[in-house]
Amino acid sequence: VFVICNIYPLLIYIFQIRSIMTEKGSSKASQIKPPQLDDISDLVETMTQEVGEKSAAATKRIYELCDVGHKQNRVPMVCSGKWDVLTPLAKCLTQESGDGRHLACLALNNLSIPTENKRVMALGPCSKDVIGGLCKVIAEDKQESYLCCICLMNLSFLEASITTILQHSPVEDGSHPLAPLDNENSLVRVLEKLLVNSPSASKLGSGKSEGVRWACGLIKNLAKSEENAELFGKTDIPRCVVDNLRNTNAPPSRWTSNSLEDFSLFVVLNLAQWKESRFALAEAGAVDVIKPIMAEGDLQGLKATMACAFLEAEWSDFPEGGAPASKAISDLMTNIVEKKGKDGQYAYGVFKLYTATKAYRDLASSAKAADSGEGESNTKVLATPSAVALCLQIISDLVLAATDDGESSRYVPDAMSAEYSTGALEKMLPAILQVSDPPRKSIQSEKAAGEIGSMLNTYADIAGTNPEAKASAKNTAEQIKNASGSARPILEIAHDLWTQYRKREGQPLDQFISQERGIEVDESGPLDFLPCVSRNGTAECTIL
Repeated sequence: VFVICNIYPLLIYIFQIRSIMTEKGSSKASQIKPPQLDDISDLVETMTQEVGEKSAAATKRIYELCDVGHKQNRVPMVCSGKWDVLTPLAKCLTQESGDGRHLACLALNNLSIPTENKRVMALGPCSKDVIGGLCKVIAEDKQESYLCCICLMNLSFLEASITTILQHSPVEDGSHPLAPLDNENSLVRVLEKLLVNSPSASKLGSGKSEGVRWACGLIKNLAKSEENAELFGKTDIPRCVVDNLRNTNAPPSRWTSNSLEDFSLFVVLNLAQWKESRFALAEAGAVDVIKPIMAEGDLQGLKATMACAFLEAEWSDFPEGGAPASKAISDLMTNIVEKKGKDGQYAYGVFKLYTATKAYRDLASSAKAADSGEGESNTKVLATPSAVALCLQIISDLVLAATDDGESSRYVPDAMSAEYSTGALEKMLPAILQVSDPPRKSIQSEKAAGEIGSMLNTYADIAGTNPEAKASAKNTAEQIKNASGSARPILEIAHDLWTQYRKREGQPLDQFISQERGIEVDESGPLDFLPCVSRNGTAECTIL
């Protein structure tokens, strides 16, 4: 009782002291107002003129202005023209102090998310400072490297910026410019060094593994252009991403979106589309590594299937006689044309139509190359009427856009997809022109052959059609027209589906019908010579 009686007053005293301290702390906290956009000018001045804690505190306030709770501030901060927050943030990236650098990385990441900001940050007056600062942090292997890779990846979602980003090749003031491959400080060489020097078994979630993971995400976006793919093909990056897939212990079914394996397979897919980088992937043994992934049947299986088609894998490498590969890619083509994704696999916009049509053409090339000349063609699994009709649709939409008078056409010309669709049709001709069993005559097949042949010849004559596509279209048109007369079931059904599409779209159905009709004559001469001559030859109008 004595102890309790003596301690109780002491406890009350301590409680009172704590209450006073809490009240003071609350009062002090209440005096610190949340940052406002109007504070930016003062904060930027502090960031640039002060050092240490004061500069870091101002950078923190800039970050708070664009954090997840203030998304509405992100575009005004960059695009309003009232402030320049990018230059001081980029300067903070060069600080030795970790706090200011870390906060600048966080702020730049948030600011790089809106589409409007990407163009300013990647292509605007401050782009050299922003990209240069991010690249420097990655080169110095700072703990914020992964944040810088994420920021650059955010910017690279603007496809107009990807060439500019990868061409970053800084030199000292007054020095001669250096090509990216000749400069160890260029972004492409910095990314190469990061991947090459990565331990084969980095601890998951460590700064090093996160840096490599997000670097592969950045490379995935940058590899979408042929020019960039050529650069990557002259580095060790293709070998590194193939090794990422070769050395993983996780089965493809366990790969999550944005995982190292997911990014690496995307890099392989994008690089496989272009000649220079395709050779580098082949040298790294990419086909043998990704062949087993095709059997997965999900997003990873689709990516592996298209990559194998680009890498000219043997037809026997595709599981189940190529049927799953054909269906997966033709479904992708359909979804892209209809502007939709596939539940649980990919959203609309992840894949380009030219990627899907090129994969389909290359798959058809592999199938045809394996034909023995006896029995049915291997291309029969690809030449389904719906897939053939889709190729016709893609080509004819380009023709309609190219020949439409004025600028009112709602069809966006897609020259590459039309070229690849034409190539696919040519490769699938053995199956498309297969005669009915038993053979029979068919007016419908004759009509289909004439209309499709006319459309392909029109496509071939469009200015700008590349010589290879022109030759392919003319050859395909000739073979189809020569096959008229006998019933060709696949050709007939594909033509019917194509016609139904054009009806739904309100397109002219007589655009590709041959006008090669005979001219009737009687003793008076040609009956159709004048537009005002009736069927019986009597004049129905006055000629002045």
